[in-house]
Amino acid sequence: MKMKPEKYSKDKQILKKHVAAIHIGAKLSLLQRKLVNALLYNAYDQLLTAKEHKISASVLCEMIGFDSHNSAYLKGALKGLMETVVEFDVLEDDGKTSWEAMVLLPYAKLKGGVCTYRYEQSLAEKLYHPDVYSKINLSVLREMKSAHALVLYENCYRYVDIAHTPWWDVDVFRKLMSVDQMISYKQFKLLNRAVIQPAMKEVNELSNIQLELETKRKGRTVTGLRFIIRPNPQLSLIGMDTEDDITQMPAYKALMAEGVSKTLARAWVIEHDEAYIFEKLDLASNEAVRGNIKSSKAGFLRAAVEQDFHNENAQKQKRLEVAQTAKVERERLERQLDALKKAQREAETAYRRSCAERIEEAFQALPEAQRDTVTAEFQLSLGGRIYVDAFKKAGWKDRLNAVEIRKFWGARGVSFPSPADWAQKNGSSEPDALKAQIKELETEIKKPVISVKPI
Repeated sequence: MKMKPEKYSKDKQILKKHVAAIHIGAKLSLLQRKLVNALLYNAYDQLLTAKEHKISASVLCEMIGFDSHNSAYLKGALKGLMETVVEFDVLEDDGKTSWEAMVLLPYAKLKGGVCTYRYEQSLAEKLYHPDVYSKINLSVLREMKSAHALVLYENCYRYVDIAHTPWWDVDVFRKLMSVDQMISYKQFKLLNRAVIQPAMKEVNELSNIQLELETKRKGRTVTGLRFIIRPNPQLSLIGMDTEDDITQMPAYKALMAEGVSKTLARAWVIEHDEAYIFEKLDLASNEAVRGNIKSSKAGFLRAAVEQDFHNENAQKQKRLEVAQTAKVERERLERQLDALKKAQREAETAYRRSCAERIEEAFQALPEAQRDTVTAEFQLSLGGRIYVDAFKKAGWKDRLNAVEIRKFWGARGVSFPSPADWAQKNGSSEPDALKAQIKELETEIKKPVISVKPI
């Protein structure tokens, strides 16, 4: 059976992640850490029952906020996971540690736009633990820009219910943050300045929690630390509630009642309007009552949804016509949304170039001997190899590190106009205004389709 292309929802998604995996000791890049979470989310429902798991490569890239056209980069990241021996150095609730090691991903395949992968049984059993897990918000992970922030969020979110982490020895914390081999972070003040504070700032700005650092001292030496965890007061504004709009839709709930997996139910509700889903549910129920289903009702339902089986009943046909009208309107809104997103990208690109020109002027104005020092200083502030390589390739005009570059030069006294001031001066569309229009239109598109009941 040929599957229709999946669509990925950028709505909130919650991943149940075993606490051992959260305290992972492997040296993974930011992209690889996001990839681990996305693959686990996709496989979770069948983690112990299926030998292989599949996901559309474009959906996978969307989940981690990655350019889906760069297949070579994705292959490299998957290969990196396959070559990674993971150390599970777990902090147990009683304060004791346990250690295990295993290959993170033994098999991966990309073919026809689909990623197929496997977990070893021992790892699958460890990752699937319904009683002991931490809820990791995938919408948060997708937004993270540094590996340190992502690791800090994962390690702290386990303890959100008790409002603080345990006290961690500084050496243990360095290992959790994967900087235990870096001599430059042996001094706590350097660790705090270059790792902890930037990571806390990013978590506090982008996630559904806020952190506050507390330390223990022996004399003048910091020996331990922990984080106070509070809910983000802007939670409702950034849309990170525990339940999202998709899971509250009647069609989603009806599919779950029929035993459809949450991943598949979500994909169907995103791809089709509610009238379409209810039509297929009615069709499956009627055919089951008539004894016309030879296999299973769930299997028939999947075929009905993906191959668009039709019921010629007049009442159901009326629903289909109403649904088609709604679909046409949604497509119109989606075209409008695409145009707004294009305008936003163009405005952001022009603003970024304007700022880059100021930065390049400031850089060229430095004495030649000082330029190398400034460049090296900025590279040390970057969170991972991917970001360093991108900067080496594109320099101060690098798009991936644009925000950090502006912060760096802003701290050195270079002033930048706000996007609004820049737009007004240059007669351009304001990026933030376009973003607000996009958000409003996306909210409109997400509204459930109201199906017409038969007379």
